[in-house]
Amino acid sequence: MGKLYLISGNEDFSVKERAVELIVSLCGENPEDNTALEIIRGDDDSEKFGPVLERFIATLETPPFLSPEKIVWLKHFNKFEDALAESSNKKKKSHIDILGDFLKEELPPEPTLTVIIDGTGLDRRKGFFKICEKVCKETGGALEWFEKNDPKAKGFAQILHRKIREVMSQNNKRLDEQAVSFLAETIGGDAARLKNELDKLISFSGENTMISLEDCLRVCSRNTETLSWEFSSALASRNAAKAISMIPGIIETLEQERGSSGGRAELALISSANSEFKNLLSAKCEAERFSIPAHANADYFYSLFESRKGAENNSPFFSLHPFRAFKLWENSTRFTDVEISRAFAAIFTANKQMVTGGDMRLALETLVIKIAGT
Repeated sequence: MGKLYLISGNEDFSVKERAVELIVSLCGENPEDNTALEIIRGDDDSEKFGPVLERFIATLETPPFLSPEKIVWLKHFNKFEDALAESSNKKKKSHIDILGDFLKEELPPEPTLTVIIDGTGLDRRKGFFKICEKVCKETGGALEWFEKNDPKAKGFAQILHRKIREVMSQNNKRLDEQAVSFLAETIGGDAARLKNELDKLISFSGENTMISLEDCLRVCSRNTETLSWEFSSALASRNAAKAISMIPGIIETLEQERGSSGGRAELALISSANSEFKNLLSAKCEAERFSIPAHANADYFYSLFESRKGAENNSPFFSLHPFRAFKLWENSTRFTDVEISRAFAAIFTANKQMVTGGDMRLALETLVIKIAGT
């Protein structure tokens, strides 16, 4: 019988990317040239869901023409929420219910019709989803669901680290631990940006199989997030020379982004520094709590985190990737408790100066001297 493929979730980029991959696998590198494929656009914001679904259903009901098989793609349908909200009863069924009836009752028994639906906004609690789930399984198709990564979710860091490594491994590349941490922390759950940066690194590395943090800093987009990460890392490692050298570029980027971010671009920089020193403070506390030895290495932290799996722990420290935790602990040993306290005071002062119109260069230079200066 014909097959049904449904690709949905709330991660728009991943849904669209996967749909295109599937179409290429079914129709070849140039799908538009395949006479068996018919595409119904579902992402035209000038058109309501009703006419789109009417065309889709009519196309499904039409026999193949000039081809022994037929592939119908409802492309990037972004109107599920409105379609599912349409009233439906025995006298007048909603468009989505009519489509559901076709899929579960009228999908041709012959393997002549392949149906692909992709788009975000589909509610998994609704009957239409359950129909598609059943039909996908019965016909040998597939249902794929893509959720946005939540940076606050438990285990997010480990999942993202693993995902980055898997993508690079598929391209016969490896990233050192610091490079992975950089990408995970500056990109977070932005799937589109992550793919873009990984593609650039793969292209840049050429025949080299190992990619370092230096490669990332050389190739990845220079925006507030990446500069903030690099600047905060320099402060945390007490590398005053590097932090000072970054200030001109930081000021230029902040001034460029200020207009597009409502004048709050500088807060990203200060927030990053503040978060980094909160992490250092947490690392100090956990080091004392678990009696971490003075000369611990990365392997020690991998073992420690493995032993804490499943344990009740509200500390944000154990939500980090073990290598990231090791580097934080390593940097925390560069500061006494009093110096950590002074660092927070310096960050607060710099923040006040920057948001009240003070000299940004002076504020940043003073911040570096107070925290990283020797």
